[in-house]
Amino acid sequence: MIKLSEKSRKILRAIYRGIGASALSLSLTACPPVFWGGMYGPGPDPGPDDENLTIRGYVRSNENNKPPIKGIAIVIPGVTNYISESYIHGEFYLYVPKLDNYTIIFTDVDKENNGGLFKQHIHELTLEEALKLNDDPLIIELEKDTD
Repeated sequence: MIKLSEKSRKILRAIYRGIGASALSLSLTACPPVFWGGMYGPGPDPGPDDENLTIRGYVRSNENNKPPIKGIAIVIPGVTNYISESYIHGEFYLYVPKLDNYTIIFTDVDKENNGGLFKQHIHELTLEEALKLNDDPLIIELEKDTD
């Protein structure tokens, strides 16, 4: 058996996380979100050092009845190696390493297909705020783009 250095183990863990997150992202787009977390389990293993966390929330319009918006691309530059997308009821889930701060970008990529064109939104989140999202999900309200 080969003994790996701590640095090598961290690199391999990062590669496995990237492969796992990409595969999960692809598989979840095919699964109805209503089943996510039940039939398909709680998601990827957080790792031996509890280095990761889930940022979860909802994207909706800021109009009067606040309808959910599906098809919004969600990315954390320099952190996520994939683009997540909000599901039919506006839900989203991001699996990320624990960091002090996160800059999350919400972009309307399917334009008119999700109830209109929405402006891009950038949301800043601290680690403390991200840790509270298990109990109270993040709610992002997007403005319609009237240009």
